[in-house]
Amino acid sequence: MSVTSHTSFPPPAPSARSKFTTQPTERDFDSDLTHDFGDPNFDIDGIGTTGAEAGLGDTGTEEEAVHFCLLAEFDIDAGATLAHQYPYPTGTDEHRLAELMLPDGAHLRPEDWTVFYLGQTPSSAIAPMLSHESSSRISLESDKRASMMPSDRATRGVSGGGLLYVLNCVRMKEDKKMRRGAMVKAMAICTPNPYIGIYKPLLLLALEEYFISPSPEILARLFDSANAISTAGMPRLTRYERILLRCSERKDLFEEKFGVIEVNTGTQEVFQDLPSEYGQRYVSTSSEGSETLKDSVNGRSGSGGPNSTSTSTTTSTSGHRKTLSSSSGVRMVRKGSASSSQFYLATPPSKEGRSTPEVGYGESTKRIGVPRDTHFFETEARFKKITVPIRIPMTVFDEDVGDYSLIELVQTFSHIVTPFPPPYHPHLHTNGSSTHPIILILNAMLAHKRVMFLGHGLPANQVARMVLAACALGSGCGQVLRGMTSCAFPYANLASLDILEEFSGFVAGVTNPRFEELPTTWDILCNLETGRVTVSKNLQSTNVGSIRSGRSSETSLGSGSLIKVEDDPSTTTNTPQAKMNSIAKSDCVDNQFMDEIISAMSSHYGESNIRLRFVDYLNRFVRIAAHQEYIQTGSTRIGYPSVAYRDGQLGSGAVFADEQSKNRELWANAHRVEAWRKTGSYKLFAKDWQSRMKKRSVEFDVQHQIARLRSAKNMSDAEAETIFNALNNGINDYDQVVELLTHLPAHWGGLMPIANGLFHRWTGVRENALDLLITIQQYPVGRHAISSMNYFHRKALISLLERREANYIRFNSPTLSNFSSNVNTNTNATTNGWSTSDHSPATVQGGSTNVTPQQGVSKVIKAFLD
Repeated sequence: MSVTSHTSFPPPAPSARSKFTTQPTERDFDSDLTHDFGDPNFDIDGIGTTGAEAGLGDTGTEEEAVHFCLLAEFDIDAGATLAHQYPYPTGTDEHRLAELMLPDGAHLRPEDWTVFYLGQTPSSAIAPMLSHESSSRISLESDKRASMMPSDRATRGVSGGGLLYVLNCVRMKEDKKMRRGAMVKAMAICTPNPYIGIYKPLLLLALEEYFISPSPEILARLFDSANAISTAGMPRLTRYERILLRCSERKDLFEEKFGVIEVNTGTQEVFQDLPSEYGQRYVSTSSEGSETLKDSVNGRSGSGGPNSTSTSTTTSTSGHRKTLSSSSGVRMVRKGSASSSQFYLATPPSKEGRSTPEVGYGESTKRIGVPRDTHFFETEARFKKITVPIRIPMTVFDEDVGDYSLIELVQTFSHIVTPFPPPYHPHLHTNGSSTHPIILILNAMLAHKRVMFLGHGLPANQVARMVLAACALGSGCGQVLRGMTSCAFPYANLASLDILEEFSGFVAGVTNPRFEELPTTWDILCNLETGRVTVSKNLQSTNVGSIRSGRSSETSLGSGSLIKVEDDPSTTTNTPQAKMNSIAKSDCVDNQFMDEIISAMSSHYGESNIRLRFVDYLNRFVRIAAHQEYIQTGSTRIGYPSVAYRDGQLGSGAVFADEQSKNRELWANAHRVEAWRKTGSYKLFAKDWQSRMKKRSVEFDVQHQIARLRSAKNMSDAEAETIFNALNNGINDYDQVVELLTHLPAHWGGLMPIANGLFHRWTGVRENALDLLITIQQYPVGRHAISSMNYFHRKALISLLERREANYIRFNSPTLSNFSSNVNTNTNATTNGWSTSDHSPATVQGGSTNVTPQQGVSKVIKAFLD
């Protein structure tokens, strides 16, 4: 396979690609909003349709996992040069790419890594006519290049079309034959997948091979190996499923969605493309070899409306070409010589997330390929004759890029916590001079300031990890907010200064100490060597966001937002410095939160737990922002209105334990909420909220109800009955159960707020709590949650079930008939001895015999006892 280098196929002139980029120098959030929500196939939760389903025909194949492979070398005469680009040039300035791939000080250490993005600015955009998403398949032969045509839709690496994440490995090897006694080379891959860390082993193998035999064919081999990673059997989790998996430490959660279901495996494999429809279809092959399409039971994971999407019917977004999951509409049929067989990939046709496949005909089934830990999908890659194990994380969101550590970020900037010197900015110094450095970094990210991490003499990889961690800090690990990565530069150098000047706010990582002497280029400087966070004295209320254009920062808060103090304040109590020290509160919620984080780290809590705490903090911030917006304007674009319970009407919005805690939280968040509302991140979240409201499965603010049950003081019995009645009536199907469980994570006590209703003095509350738990236990994910309840809650649940059974036997009440429809059991099930494969309102199917409602209750009780 031939490789196109930059010398054989030069990139187009800037004028040739200018019409494919936006006019503003900074990435335009409004154009992103138009792209995201003007496209009917776009889905903020990541469960939209693919190109083929969107009507792109044969050319709309699945997006490649890796778009480009790059090779850069250092020449003693020419400096950093980009030697090869495969499969064709990106169209980005080659000198800039080479400088980013060969960071400062690369010759001082044997190995280093850098991360940077393409598609943030016109200078780093990819020409659509050279993109993988072109409307015509690009041929590498020169005689076919004239047939290339630009695509009509937005492309990766072009403003408004998404980013390409570049993972780069640079190595130095001593060689006395060279003039400087060493060789420095770097190899990179460009991918739209945020989990870029899975490609590290392949990069190491390919770069080592290139040192041994410097042939451009190695890039072709790397490209093919990365794109040949199979994701057969990899499920497509919805947003709430990913959140629930992220909050759980169970390694078997959603286990029923992984792997391949085999039925009477034969010898011959045939791939059959079937239409992806809401009603599931499968191929049944008779012994004569004739194939007949048969409709299976209509498996659904939503409420059955037009917007609900089945996990087993939606298209996979793994990004790899060789994805063969049931979600892509592809089925594998194994043809045996003697009997018919079926072969399902990933989740088979089943009802609403239930674990038992409805294969029919009584065949024996076997699931293969289930990972040891469902937080990852286990596969492998091959480079030459070497097999590399790959673990693809299942809980990653689009802005959760790369490998980073929030623990490392907190430890770096928490070992020296001293009062901040003046001047002070209320939206940054939310607790005056006693603001914690991590909170100040968070405030700067929310206010879209220019944040720079400086690591002089440190590996570029360490600086890049800090930038990725800061993006996770400001976005809630990609789960809450968007817009951070498009303004992030995990590694930058002096050559990137002109690009940084195009942004009114950014977060960048540098290793050159010259940046510290240029305070006009940053607002917040985070020094990794000293652990100090410095606020630029040039940061004013009318902050200069761009050195070149002199534009005012869009996050400026007006003339009254800056508290002016003297550079050398006196010690008198009437000075502004003393006022700021008096404003700082020891019981500020920010400081209490950071004390909890540091305490958790001291107790050796893991990275996942620390991330969950910051995600909860960002979620709380958004709820308070919606509350503040509603109180000030009478409406809100980013959440439910703040309404208290009254006369049987459910409340909504943020919940506060008492008036004192409410005042403290509003005081700590007031200024940064106002700063955030002026940023593009706020606009993106407002659009995301509107999209989720259109596709929500629960029609009321379930988070408010759970918060009331968890933290309300002196709740009236009427409100408790209203809440449990609404939950019982509003939580009926799989999507609704999963959404409910996301607000009941294990680190918040799990089902405790619901289970406490089993002890309520009102019969209606107890009955609704019991029915709700019965609904939850229908699904494997719900049974995991119920099994985690404490002994007293499980004992109360069993006691109420026994009492209900006794009442049915005594009075022959039809009430249990409704109950039995929720407790359908199947003795052939593989999970806890029962399944829910039938919706008969009067009887429960147990193998080949009917089971009475009383027997169904007994089975449930035994299952809970086990």
